Amino acid sequence: MAGGGSIQGMRTSLSNNKRLLRKKSLFRPERTFLSLKSEYIESAGGEIALKKATKSQLRAIRLKIIKEKEGEFYTICITLLVLLSIIGLVTYNVSQSNNITKADVEKIQLKDKAERSLVYILKGDNWLKERSWHNAIFEYEIANKILPNDYVINHRLANAYSLRCENEFKDCLKGKKLVDRLIKQFPQKTELLELKERLEYEY
Repeated sequence: MAGGGSIQGMRTSLSNNKRLLRKKSLFRPERTFLSLKSEYIESAGGEIALKKATKSQLRAIRLKIIKEKEGEFYTICITLLVLLSIIGLVTYNVSQSNNITKADVEKIQLKDKAERSLVYILKGDNWLKERSWHNAIFEYEIANKILPNDYVINHRLANAYSLRCENEFKDCLKGKKLVDRLIKQFPQKTELLELKERLEYEY
């Protein structure tokens, strides 16, 4: 049969493969640590002679290790101190620069407020010359909101209150409260006594 030849060929191939597997490998096995150790022991006469360290040698080794560790510890400490010093110096310089910056900003802001309040003070002075007490008070109050602790502005406002109280009998209580506060804050300012006399209706 035609198929018989192919089957016979397959059997022959399998048989040859089995023979090859049973043959000894042509390559030498890799040399492992254990095989190398065995070879070394054999070449040394079957035994390995290890030299035992004396107590003094062990003590010297121990002291050396301790000194090395102490040296590493001191190095780390010095490094940390240097780093902390640098960080502290940088932080101080930054805080100083921030303080200077804040002071400069406050000066600029104060100058800006003084310039803006001056506009309303001049307007109030003009209204005061024209005996328009209400308009003068209006301008001075705006300036007072910009710089509430400025004596010049507060004095002008109190003066306008006192003149309106004297001439129109209005804003007398406001004038009295403001004059009393200014006298407590600035007892050396004798001009405030004149304003107090104008507000006699409230005293």
